[in-house]
Formats: sequence, structure tokens, C-alpha cells
Amino acid sequence: MLNFVEISKGCAKVLLLVFNILCILIALCTFGFAVVDIRVLRQYSEEQATGTVTGDVIILAASLLLIGVATLGCVGAGRENVKMLYLYVGFVMIMVILELLIAIYVSVQRFGLQFRVTDWIREDFYRNVTAEEQDQHDDLWNELQITYECCGLNGPEDYVALGHQITLSCCPRAYNARTENARKLLYKSCVESMTYYKDGCEEEILDILRSDADWLLGVAVISFWFEAASIVLAMWVSSHLKNSVQVYRHTVKY
Repeated sequence: MLNFVEISKGCAKVLLLVFNILCILIALCTFGFAVVDIRVLRQYSEEQATGTVTGDVIILAASLLLIGVATLGCVGAGRENVKMLYLYVGFVMIMVILELLIAIYVSVQRFGLQFRVTDWIREDFYRNVTAEEQDQHDDLWNELQITYECCGLNGPEDYVALGHQITLSCCPRAYNARTENARKLLYKSCVESMTYYKDGCEEEILDILRSDADWLLGVAVISFWFEAASIVLAMWVSSHLKNSVQVYRHTVKY
């Protein structure tokens, strides 16, 4: 006859292992996102991105903690160790609270960053720069326009309104050309055929910041449900193992 209790325990162990492996994968993806995001935020001034970078550092630490806790859950389930499973449940409950606080902090910082970046990018685009600052200013906007595939603040018309030529970085093929002659020919063709970037950098950057915030929020929600399910499964497995030990001791005793 089938032992449904043992079968259910085995299924619960497998699901617990699967959920913990998924949590580890999510933590690794989040860790990678935070590393990349820190590099991207360096394009903005330190004053604008300080709080958000701090949020990314906290995300890095939380990702490492989640990997450690999930690994503990896998080991506890694999070895059928009741004490490790109870310890795992306690750590997961703490992680859920920490992740909630981190999600709130990061969301607030991301929302504030959108306003700070908007003010900064508008001021920087239209500000009068000295001859010494010109190269640094051009390098910044070249990097922004190539990275976000945009041109000007609200579009290439901004350069026309200021009486300037559309910058070379608005034409990616010309900007990436290896020789000066090829660069000039490709730039001329780009301007004449109007194949330069049409979207403004302000909206493109804000779209990226919004999508990053939405992605982090989605990860937090998914992690919460995985962790909640893991708590239930770990409690079920540990309770069953504890009962099995008690039954075994009672049988041996009598």
C-alpha cells in the first residue's frame, strides 16, 4: 500500500529545494542588476545618485544573505535536519521583514531620483560652460546619448533651437567610425537622411529608471511568495520529521 504521508513529505522536500534554488537564482540576478545599476548611476553626479547607490549596496548585501539562507534551507531539507529547518524558517521570516523595508527604501529613493535627474539633466543641457568645461560637458552628453540611444534633452530639435549642429553621438554609425574621413561622411549622410536618434534623453532616462523600479518591485513580490511557500513547506517537513522521530522512539521504547 502507498504511504501517502511519506509521499507528501517527499513532495514537500522537493518543492522546498526547488523554491530555494529559485530564490538563489533570483538573488544572483538581483545581485548582477545592482552591480550594473551602480555603474550606470555613475553617469549622474554623485549628489543625484547617492541615495540610490546606497540602495543598490543594500540590495547586494540582501542578495548575499538570501543566497546563504536559501542554501541553509537546501541543506536542511536534504539532510532532513529539524534544527536546521527551524533555523531556516526563522531566518526567512527575518529576511521577509528586511526585504519589505529594503523595497520601501529603494522605491522612495528611485522615485526621488527621477525628480533629481530631471532637474539635473535640464540644468546641465542648457547651462553655459566655459572652454575648460566644454570637453567634460561634451563627453557626458556623448555617453548619455550613445548609452540611451537619444539625442538632445527632448529631441534633436534642441540643438537646432540653440543654434548648434546635431552632435556626432546622435549618429551612432558616425560616432563609432574608426577614421576621421569615414566619420565625416557618415555624419553628413546621417544628417541629410535624418537617421539620427529622434527621442530625447530626458524621457529615455526616466523610462529606464521607471522600468528598473518596476523590475525591483516585481522581484520583491515574487521573492515574498517563494519565501512564504518555503516557510510553509519547511514547517511541514520539520513537523513530519519530528513526529517520525517521536514515533520511532516510542516504538523502540516499547
